[in-house]
Amino acid sequence: RSLSPPPPPPPYPPPPPPLHHDYRVHSLLHSLQRSKRWWRRLIRAAKRAGYILLISSPLIVAVPAMWLFGDRWPELEDKVWDYLAHIIEKSGPTFIKLAQWAATREDLFPVKVTAKFARLQDRNNPHSWEETEAAIVANLGADWRKKLTAVTEKPIGSGCIAQVHEAEYVVPATGKSTKVAVKVLHPGVLELVEADMDLLKWFVSSLEVIPRVKYLSLGPLVDEFRALLTEQLDMNTEALNLKKLREDFQGHKHVFFPEPFYSTSDILIEQFIDGIPIRTFMTRDTKEKHTEAETDQRLKLSKIGMDAVFSMVFMNNFVHADLHPGNLLVTTAPGEDRPQIAILDAGMAVQLEPTNHVKLLGILMAFVKVSTLKPPLS
Repeated sequence: RSLSPPPPPPPYPPPPPPLHHDYRVHSLLHSLQRSKRWWRRLIRAAKRAGYILLISSPLIVAVPAMWLFGDRWPELEDKVWDYLAHIIEKSGPTFIKLAQWAATREDLFPVKVTAKFARLQDRNNPHSWEETEAAIVANLGADWRKKLTAVTEKPIGSGCIAQVHEAEYVVPATGKSTKVAVKVLHPGVLELVEADMDLLKWFVSSLEVIPRVKYLSLGPLVDEFRALLTEQLDMNTEALNLKKLREDFQGHKHVFFPEPFYSTSDILIEQFIDGIPIRTFMTRDTKEKHTEAETDQRLKLSKIGMDAVFSMVFMNNFVHADLHPGNLLVTTAPGEDRPQIAILDAGMAVQLEPTNHVKLLGILMAFVKVSTLKPPLS
């Protein structure tokens, strides 16, 4: 009996290609995508820079003319600062936010300039009602009028990030209708902020080539400003900040924050606060005379504001980071003649790590102790 030959081996699949080949392809694709994003950001920032230079170019002639002929034509200076405020308003949220800060620093800028910038705190160019309605439909659905009624098409206020409409809202938990403020994000604001931050970052990076400028650490300051401003572009963040601040100030007799009812990334529905803007009680003329009652009221409001800031910094370690006059309303406690301050627009807030907070308190207390122990200068 003869032995049969062994059967042929079964066909095996070809070996897989080396892993390093897949890795190199993936790495190449990732590099191409990153390069594409970088070029897109560069082109977007270049367009923003060109637009800002174009609208601000008249100042090249107007500012020297103001310095040369301001004494002869005093109204020329007023026109120049009006145009500067107009340029900042057209330039978008980043520049408006910087102007809002400048409006509170009369120790750094002329009073005429800060007075022009003050209107940018709550009276910016609004977007159209059609854009507002589109945002409401996208976030509340086509039947949004069952939840929101009596919506005012004209905004009652417009900031650099969003604008506010008055309405009535049916609270789901109770089924009752209450007066609310509907805050709607401006269309395209995220892209504008990202382009502005890229411009600012590249400008600071070019300045840091100078050795002395590098020690100022401008880069980390820009990164921190970018993080704070980006947080404000999400209405969910503001709703969370309001809840935290309301908890911190629960039971406070003189300071309160609006209650948030509903939020998405694009809209926020919160309690409507009917109050008087605190700038009504502010004066830029040191020679202006006030009655004793007016002076007493201003002192009370100043103490309430100081107490609120000290509570946020020292006690709560959660600080509202956008406390310009446009975000402060003066009200009266229901049924009482007791002044209250309502603090709005809590999209920007700062909280330190516990260890850093303890160190900050130590530094501030050291300043207080030194100032109290140091003898007065004769």
